Amino acid sequence: MNRSFLLVLSALSLSALPLGAWQKTVTTRRPGPHLRLNPVHLSFQVAWNGKINSARADFLFGKPDKRYPNHHIAQLWGRSTGPARTLYPYNYNFSTFVRKSDYRPAVFVASETDRDETRETTNYCRISVKSTEITKPFRKGRSPLTKKGTFTFSRAPVYDLLSGFLYVRSLDLKVGDEIVLVTHPLTAPYLARVRVLGREVRRGVKCLKMDLRLQKIGPTMKLVAYHKLKTAVVWLSDDRERLPIELRTEIVFGHIRAILVGKKYL
Repeated sequence: MNRSFLLVLSALSLSALPLGAWQKTVTTRRPGPHLRLNPVHLSFQVAWNGKINSARADFLFGKPDKRYPNHHIAQLWGRSTGPARTLYPYNYNFSTFVRKSDYRPAVFVASETDRDETRETTNYCRISVKSTEITKPFRKGRSPLTKKGTFTFSRAPVYDLLSGFLYVRSLDLKVGDEIVLVTHPLTAPYLARVRVLGREVRRGVKCLKMDLRLQKIGPTMKLVAYHKLKTAVVWLSDDRERLPIELRTEIVFGHIRAILVGKKYL
């Protein structure tokens, strides 16, 4: 699984500018009736270009932690496997701390390791997102590199990868609805448009079918085409839980499919 799939670009330092047309379209409604999610551990099998055992991914939400009484914790971790690991060895671990009061992100931390280096990202989410990425090369003689950035958008919350999913799944979704989010997955901001395409049965489960389109938010708050992610479609269970059942994406390196293969309540 390539890092492009996880939406990583260079850190940016942006300031708030007068509202443009796209900023007025950002969804501002509060989380919906499906806000609460019982503590659960989900396991996914990931295929790359049809190769079944290309990666594993695990999602953990809501495991109690006495150290953080005011937050829910969401975690996503995984690794490439099989032949894909020979081509691209990659491990990752993402954690989001969301406030129990409104499910807004407070802190996002990530660790990623590939053949060449380890990257550690920390984002503090208040009115602005303050991001720090530390890259530690494995090659002798190369020093660690630190990048810092600040992104401000006051019209609506800025979500990371996991808190954005939690927000979208909470809403009372109808066919044809479009949710527009400002996201800061790792070290750069994006505009995400999520559209409800319809309802269908997927892997024996009644689902909502949704697609995702991304654009980069440039240094002057102008939108820039994002070509690394060509298409993305996700199926969420059409019930109270709204759990991800399947994800299909096309990126510059091929097709990726993630299928839910395990569910365990905590």
